[in-house]
Order: sequence, then structure tokens, then C-alpha cells
Amino acid sequence: MLGYCGIDCDACRAYKATVTGDIALLEKAAGSFWSGAFSAKDWVCLGCRPADQPILAKFCAECKIRKCAARKGIQNCAECPDFESCSQLHDFIKGESDALVRTMTWLRERFLDGCSRTPAPTSDRTA
Repeated sequence: MLGYCGIDCDACRAYKATVTGDIALLEKAAGSFWSGAFSAKDWVCLGCRPADQPILAKFCAECKIRKCAARKGIQNCAECPDFESCSQLHDFIKGESDALVRTMTWLRERFLDGCSRTPAPTSDRTA
């Protein structure tokens, strides 16, 4: 599952620990994220999507990128008309990894190519 910003929630240690019930991994993750500023309980998370996800890591629940995307009703920031000019998103993804920058660039290119707007096939058959 990709977060609004393109982060792979399935690769996140807090997400993995939550879905597998691995408290040791959750405690290790909590100690390494934000220099241990939040407890393991604060990092229990089922991913940032959908917008009404009730179980989020404390940091993710307060994420301005997530709040913006949810408010706009988009599934990923690559869909946003403000993608190119969004310094908040670009500063964040550049600070994360080159792989995240590439992923979001590819998603944006695919969106602009119209692939995300391709209608699902319909059937004209009647039963």
C-alpha cells in the first residue's frame, strides 16, 4: 500500500509490526523514528489510507501532506493539480530517498498520460 506521499507503508517497520503483532519490532521502530520521541504505542499504524483510517501512528495522523490529500479527495499526491509546485511534498520526498522521488515522478507521469483516468471496461451483455 502506498501512502498519499508515495511511501510504501508495507515496508514501514511500524506498519509491519502492527499487522504482525510484533511488539519487539514496534519498540525498535519507535526507538529509531524521530530519535525515540514517541512511544511504541504511538507508532501503532495500519497505514495512512483511507482518509478515515482510525488507527494511525501519531506522526502520520498529524501529517500535513496526508491531511491535504484527504481534503482534496485524491488517492495519491501524483494526482494533485498542485503536484509540481508543492514544496511541502517535494521537500519531504527528497529528504526520504531517491527511490521515493523516482516513484512519485513515475506516478505523476502515468497520471498525466491519462492512465489513471482510463475507464473500466463495461459489458453490454444482458443476462
